Amino acid sequence: MALSTELGTIKQLHNAEAGVLSLYLSTKPSERDKWEIHLKNELRRLEQEIKSGDETKLKAFKQLRTRAEQEIRSNEHKLLRSIVLFAEGNDGLFELHFLQLDVDNEFHYGDKPNLDQIEKLDAEFPNTGILLAQLDSITAYDTRLGEIEDVIVFDLDLDTDQWRRYQGRGKGGEAASSSQTDQFDSRKENQVRQFYRDVAEEIRKLHKHYKWSEVVIIGQDRSANLLKDELGIEVERVVNRNLGHAEDEEVLRRAFEA
Repeated sequence: MALSTELGTIKQLHNAEAGVLSLYLSTKPSERDKWEIHLKNELRRLEQEIKSGDETKLKAFKQLRTRAEQEIRSNEHKLLRSIVLFAEGNDGLFELHFLQLDVDNEFHYGDKPNLDQIEKLDAEFPNTGILLAQLDSITAYDTRLGEIEDVIVFDLDLDTDQWRRYQGRGKGGEAASSSQTDQFDSRKENQVRQFYRDVAEEIRKLHKHYKWSEVVIIGQDRSANLLKDELGIEVERVVNRNLGHAEDEEVLRRAFEA
């Protein structure tokens, strides 16, 4: 689940016996060659601090450290700008997230989680709608804290002039991964314009439902600008890129990059 969905549960964590690990690790491009060193050194530091205390907690931490390192490395392909982890000893809660938001390197192990940074980010980065526009499909991403919480795909069949809505990326014959380029010939012009006009109305409803504070449009020039014109709502920025085959991590990276 998305981190924002789990915040309520994380805030209630309290484990005096096995402890709770809170990890904030910067993996932004300028520090991409340093994060593994920070991870290793800081986890070692925490372990050394525990050695002078509770043997039960030390055993729990060692198991937790091993799992944390394994999970992070096995998901290294998901790296964005930061790693945030909240994990409970003795196989309790384990929430690992890769965010497109900046954090300060901070590692804490105690009875309760350290929530200072994530609560600050939650206040600073409210819900954002990302709209991926293509010739025959529009994908809407509901995001919070730089993570995707929901995906809605609007898919146009150019042969029948009918469009459908799907919940979840990849539905409807991989609608959101269309390989078609941004080319509008005279036959398709009216179809596409009507499709965008219809979907714009649906997106305005999503904007209200998800309470988006910002909207970002991604697409080639013609598609992105047409969608922006049809929406009639404030758009924070337009990213002129064709991300039809892009992974979710790439969509997030392009949407939030400075």
